[in-house]
Amino acid sequence: MPDEMLRQLANPWLIALGLILTSYWLEDVAIAAGVASATQGNLSWAAAFGAVVVGIASGDVLLYLLGMAAQRVGWLQRRLLKHGSAQTWHKQLDTQLLSAVLLARVIPGLRFVTYSACGFLSVSLPLFCTWVLLAVLIWTAGLFALSAFGGQALADSLGIPLVMAVVVPIALLAVGSAVWRKLQKPSSIATHG
Repeated sequence: MPDEMLRQLANPWLIALGLILTSYWLEDVAIAAGVASATQGNLSWAAAFGAVVVGIASGDVLLYLLGMAAQRVGWLQRRLLKHGSAQTWHKQLDTQLLSAVLLARVIPGLRFVTYSACGFLSVSLPLFCTWVLLAVLIWTAGLFALSAFGGQALADSLGIPLVMAVVVPIALLAVGSAVWRKLQKPSSIATHG
């Protein structure tokens, strides 16, 4: 019975679904798991990449929909508007939607407020989805390549298993991103002292 359960867990459809759902929680983990799955042969590279892209892009659209919901839900509206006035956001997003979407994809901490503001301000959903898909494709392809090629170099130079090595570049990026966010917040000593 346990062998049958393990075989079922190795089902490519379940792995792809797991990658999609994981991307809602932590995109970096989904990307690393996608590359590791493709490296092991559990999924084709195309299927792993596609599952991660679908997960990330659909998560971004959910942020847009959250912004739309904020039009009717007071506490969501207050959360969004604490980052600037609706008029200021609307003017910026109308004129610079592509750059806003691309920057929000690569700068930690901007995605929630930018993408939900797009929904709140009723930015064109088809245009938003087009730019999000472009940004996700570029971002994910870059990280897949970083993980695959960086992992191969690590495996070759350090002699560690490839499936473990491909996770290292993404893990380092995730840690670096967390440190960056931490450094960007003013310290409590500076604000109280």
